[in-house]
Amino acid sequence: MKRNLLVLSVLFSLPVLISSARGAETAAPATPETDAPTQPAKPSEEYLLRYKFATDETIRWKVTHLGTTETKISGNTQSSKSRSVSTKLWQVKEVDPQGKFTFTHSVENVDMWQQVSDRPEVAYNSQSGAEAPPEYQQVAKTVGKPLTSATITDSGQILEKGGESSKFNLGLGDIIMLLPPKPVHAGSSWYEPSELQVRQPDGRVDHIKIRKRYTLEKVQTGLATIQVKTEVLTPVDDPRIQAQLVQQLTNGTIKFDVDAGRIVAKQMDWDEVVVGFRGPDSEMKYLARFTEELVSDDTATASSQPAVPRR
Repeated sequence: MKRNLLVLSVLFSLPVLISSARGAETAAPATPETDAPTQPAKPSEEYLLRYKFATDETIRWKVTHLGTTETKISGNTQSSKSRSVSTKLWQVKEVDPQGKFTFTHSVENVDMWQQVSDRPEVAYNSQSGAEAPPEYQQVAKTVGKPLTSATITDSGQILEKGGESSKFNLGLGDIIMLLPPKPVHAGSSWYEPSELQVRQPDGRVDHIKIRKRYTLEKVQTGLATIQVKTEVLTPVDDPRIQAQLVQQLTNGTIKFDVDAGRIVAKQMDWDEVVVGFRGPDSEMKYLARFTEELVSDDTATASSQPAVPRR
């Protein structure tokens, strides 16, 4: 496998395009896929989850992405390891009385490293002043520049979006989490449908329907714990297509400050194996972890006051 192709498969994502069908459909209360909380909120306690930002507000998150990809093709094994630490920056331009907000999304700085099999390590730190190596030159061009400008409702519905963020993901994940349209209680689930486009070997593009299932696990001292898992709705039996989807199958936990109205932490994990993606004896293993943590001085501390249930 060519080196550049393997490198990009770890740093960003396999060649899959995402076209989001933003909208949420609520479901009857469902059992979270993790162990139930020791002291779950009472069913009568409902919480309206909404984003809350202020005009001219600046918010930062520390984003860490660790990944290892190992491929075996015709008896040859190649591995690629990568680590990236970056600062995601949101600059809120305007918030209307209904809570709809417009902001620009950028990457303030990056510290990236990778190694492919036994080849020399490659690293780039945007704050060092050193020129980026060839593997990171495209990344370096995006640092400090607006990647996305978007207008979003307080429930996470994207009304307008523009920019270049789809080209360089930088391991930052989705731009925003969709929130439920109505108040929810512990055990309630809501869904965010999307569509992935994958390429067949002959160049044809297929459409794969997926959805993210969010489940409110609990709310304690104003902090909501939300489980998220990607469900593939279109049957996929071809390992060549499965290999393209593997990094898009989200499974993790999001911490949402109900009172401050923002995500304060996120962790997503991948441990996937695809057999036969390039011949019957081929195998790809993907192991990764993505974390995000709110770090802005004015927003880093979750409110000490408990969220007020909606009855």
